[in-house]
Amino acid sequence: MAQIPMISKNEVLKRTGISYGQFYRWKRKGLIPEAWFNRRSTFTGQETFLPQEKILERIRRINELKDDHSLDAIAEMLSPDLIRRTYSASEVEAMDWLSTRARKVYRGLREGQGPYGVNEVLFVAAIEHLMQDGKLTSEQIELATRTMIAGLEALPDDGEDRYLTVARRSSVTFPVVFSGEAYFGPDAAVVVSLDLNEVLAQIKVKLREVL
Repeated sequence: MAQIPMISKNEVLKRTGISYGQFYRWKRKGLIPEAWFNRRSTFTGQETFLPQEKILERIRRINELKDDHSLDAIAEMLSPDLIRRTYSASEVEAMDWLSTRARKVYRGLREGQGPYGVNEVLFVAAIEHLMQDGKLTSEQIELATRTMIAGLEALPDDGEDRYLTVARRSSVTFPVVFSGEAYFGPDAAVVVSLDLNEVLAQIKVKLREVL
């Protein structure tokens, strides 16, 4: 099998004229997939290499689009299928940035056995965030997840603000899903709040890393 021609990161910057900071900003936004980065030992130490044809074409395309589109919009153009496609159970299991515990909690609440849509990956990621926060019990996380699943159906997918908030009034803890602002009253305290659109943005970057 023929080897894929590789090019060093420094040579990429030299050929394309882009800065180190710009290059890594594009990487953080998911425009340059993490899977393309390959660390190798050289006589000068460790160096990063990337597939030559792919990276040069990708940078050419980004430069072509960046004056008329935001980086988020460009990322969507470069890999639109990631958000619209579905994911098999085995693909979700392979998403090692989601813990086994979080996936198990969602499986217990999920209806049906078919492939996962991106919103379902969002549910698992939200569970992951709630678990890592450590402020809710398992029962409270389950209730928050059920509320999120039902609540997102009533909110537009392209809404600018979508939140899952768990508040407490007296000894009662209750979850709320809303868009925009919410007022819980002076006797309620917010226990934890998730910006679901921000979580979804993180998921998009993670999914693009596999391309």
